[in-house]
Amino acid sequence: MKSKNIAKYLTTYAEPEVDALTSFPGSIHFNHVLVIPAFKEKADFITRFYSSKLAQQQVLMICVINQPDSYSSSHDSNFQQQLLYEQGLSLGKLYWQHENLTLVQVNNGNSWLLLVDRFTKPIPIKQGVGLARKIGADLALSLISHGIVSSHWIYSTDADSHLPDDYFSVMAQANAKTVIGCFNFHHKSENLVLHTANQQYENALRYFVAGLKYANSPYAFFTIGSILVFQAQAYAMVRGFPKRSAGEDFYLLNKLAKIGEVEFFEHISIIIDARNSDRVPFGTGPAVSEIMVLNQNEQVYCYYHPQLFNYLKSCLAAFECLYQYRDNLAVWFDNLPEKVSSVLIEQGLDSFVFKHTKVTKKQFDKQLFVWFDAFRTMKFLHGIRNLGYEDIALEEAIETCLFDTKLIT
Repeated sequence: MKSKNIAKYLTTYAEPEVDALTSFPGSIHFNHVLVIPAFKEKADFITRFYSSKLAQQQVLMICVINQPDSYSSSHDSNFQQQLLYEQGLSLGKLYWQHENLTLVQVNNGNSWLLLVDRFTKPIPIKQGVGLARKIGADLALSLISHGIVSSHWIYSTDADSHLPDDYFSVMAQANAKTVIGCFNFHHKSENLVLHTANQQYENALRYFVAGLKYANSPYAFFTIGSILVFQAQAYAMVRGFPKRSAGEDFYLLNKLAKIGEVEFFEHISIIIDARNSDRVPFGTGPAVSEIMVLNQNEQVYCYYHPQLFNYLKSCLAAFECLYQYRDNLAVWFDNLPEKVSSVLIEQGLDSFVFKHTKVTKKQFDKQLFVWFDAFRTMKFLHGIRNLGYEDIALEEAIETCLFDTKLIT
């Protein structure tokens, strides 16, 4: 896949591991590439994948075995990462090795495993899982650019995910403008306490996206790193995963949504092992741990008030005529609910309008879409919340909201 955008990215922004691919065997070709970061994980996810039907489809799994530099460098602390690496090696024949990359031909013969050692040289803690995902995706991008991987899609998931048999075929159905796909998902556990807490958090995520969709937000999608697949060239255009210890999936989608469409595949579902975790500072693991404590103490789990999404809906509807009021912004603000005006002024909407008074309406609306992105949407909701709409019990929010909650189980 030849592309100036990809070539520039690989030359300027890619991680050093890409340079180690210079001696990668050119005689091997793959249909698909799958990226998984792994920290404090057992090898179950690798053996599960290579015993599935997916492994018969000439797939390369890139497993970035990592640990943060804040993690103890003692033998005991390194043991789990080293064990995962050795178990990966034991799945087949060591075919190629260079620097911290090791390619294993798995015994089934159709699929391969590329192990990336980022535990011997730990990842800076502030860059965390974002850098781990970026290393894997950058390697995938390089292999795609050299024609070693035929698909132009980079699949991203996690060690706790169980992938369906049609996982790699779904992108053939994608819209031509799609740059990122999101699969449906369900958390499950045989531990009832853990399962209940994960189900509450999952319902919160679904409620939130349903609220965004009701408000007609163009950023109404799930931002979960284990359910994503993104187009290689688009990934290069937005300069890849941000190097963050958490939230890297949110910020990648926020960038990609500005250059193409995000498509949700409701009929393709990934089963995620329900678990609490301290691997990241915020996200599913810490949230589930917090919910478990609340449940244990018989306290309710609270989430966004549904009224916030009504205000967002009013805001986005008013944006449709903002251009015609660009020279008389005070009148436009006067027609809005007072809370909406207050939050937008605090966010600097007046400065945005002032900078874009001389452009066409098409250009204005495009820049407004980019400016009021997923991040500013979140800030807007928080701003409204601070003006008198504190979180309420999640169950009450779901029961009283005006929007469709069919995806909430």
